[in-house]
Amino acid sequence: MDSLMRREFKSRKKETETHFLKNGSALLEELITTFSPRYKIPIRNFNAEEIIKATNGFAKSLDISNFDGSMYTGFLENRPILVKKFQGSDSSIVHRIIRDVAINSQMSHHKNVLKLIGRSLEFEYPALVYNFCRTQLLSDLLFASDSALPWKNRLKIANDIANVVVYLHTAFSTPIIFRDLKPRKVIIDEHGVAKLFSFSLCISLPPGEMQVKDIVCGSVGHLDPAYASSGIVTQKTDVFSFGILLLELLTGRRTLSTDDEDFSPLLHGVIKHIGKDEFDEIVDPKILEAYGGVEEIQQKIAFLYLALRCVDPEEDDRPFMIDVAKELRKIERSPHQLSPQRTMKNTIVDYSSRKYSWLQRN
Repeated sequence: MDSLMRREFKSRKKETETHFLKNGSALLEELITTFSPRYKIPIRNFNAEEIIKATNGFAKSLDISNFDGSMYTGFLENRPILVKKFQGSDSSIVHRIIRDVAINSQMSHHKNVLKLIGRSLEFEYPALVYNFCRTQLLSDLLFASDSALPWKNRLKIANDIANVVVYLHTAFSTPIIFRDLKPRKVIIDEHGVAKLFSFSLCISLPPGEMQVKDIVCGSVGHLDPAYASSGIVTQKTDVFSFGILLLELLTGRRTLSTDDEDFSPLLHGVIKHIGKDEFDEIVDPKILEAYGGVEEIQQKIAFLYLALRCVDPEEDDRPFMIDVAKELRKIERSPHQLSPQRTMKNTIVDYSSRKYSWLQRN
């Protein structure tokens, strides 16, 4: 019996060592490729036994999943943690996880990123260890029938996510494009702070280049039509997805999946209401009442105009994320400086008629 146990122990040890070497070399290669010549590894490596013990054998899961990964709660070194564990047979999973670890490790200091404190490379698919926070997905807060997310919170969330996307686009030697911005990639912590997580689909633009061609990935409804049709990724790819996210925050409606990858059904509905001068039909009924008076109405109208500019059919006419973030800060902090309601509404009607006249005739 002891001999059998020793053989099993040696077999498990060899297996974990094989995973560690394979995943470790892949992570190092990813870090060098994406962040060379400068990168840092501010996160720890935990062995498989530590993670299994900390999560009590992955006993308690949360409904925060993406791809084939599930999130579990646990305690490690007397501190609460979240552990993302992956399973499946798709060979591309490892590549996505390694990309997630590499980019998240360089972003963990950012207040609007779910803090990655470590990883375990000893599983077939690396496990990710996050700092614990009481989490709710933005999608659950925003779309639940009994949820009432106030307007000021929605505006703050938009600012939070804009800040982290700007960081991705500007803080490194080449811009990093997130490619899959949507409410299920945003966690709201117990303090109401929005945190982006899951960097699996990120891609870096080549040095000195403003675009790169790659396989199309992301979520239908949030996917930039220009990227969907060409496979060309630019900074404006994220701007489009962020614009759809702004519309979801304003309307409280989901961007439903559709077989037509060239258009968002949510945007379709918004344009229809603008054409009929039905601005009240656009805003989520839960935040329709102008508790903040005239200034809050002006904020919502300016917010709508910014969202429309982000999803402009002409990619070159969309603003860059750094300009989007500046405009959002202005909307939040200086609503008295915004254009009068009627002026802004006329601007939106004119803009949508020029950009989407073909849609309004349908």
